Amino acid sequence: MMILHRGGRWLGLAAAAWLSGCATTDDMYFQNTQSNANVYVAPTQSTVIRKVAVMPFKAATELIGASISDLFVTELLRSGQYELVERGQMAKVLSESELALSGLSASRAAEVGNMIGADGVIIGTVDEYATVAQRGHPYPIVGITTRMIDCKTGKVIWSVDMAKRAKDKSMTMPEHARAVVHEIMAGLYRKWRNA
Repeated sequence: MMILHRGGRWLGLAAAAWLSGCATTDDMYFQNTQSNANVYVAPTQSTVIRKVAVMPFKAATELIGASISDLFVTELLRSGQYELVERGQMAKVLSESELALSGLSASRAAEVGNMIGADGVIIGTVDEYATVAQRGHPYPIVGITTRMIDCKTGKVIWSVDMAKRAKDKSMTMPEHARAVVHEIMAGLYRKWRNA
């Protein structure tokens, strides 16, 4: 909402009101989403996690894994919780070490995180990415498990999983995957805020 006054005296107040409203935009983005995600957040952390690397998730295909991890990157950016390491930077370091980005174990992912200067690394698996038939109609189903590993200690900082079938048969697989990732992040975001 913009407030204009002859001579522009109210412009400063309008800008301040708009900027203060922006501070809660991402809060509302997550708070307005119901979430049935199974979320665990460690009760105490020995280190502060600020810089995070998101690895491509394990999946039936490399494209599905990379796509789902990209969705997580967008949602993490919206949360404002972490500074994220660019995938190109990760790929450069890993190619020099002759390592693949996807399919790393938790301990190996933590080592890679240390190599690229991250405090934490997010790894995940796309357990389901298919359609199921119900009353003769295909419905997308997506299941994801993901967790953050502390690069210094190797401990799990948080873990979240969820599998969900779309309620609408006209929803495409990518749309449903985006909705599932958003619901997972909404559940995680609430845990962060209530911790």
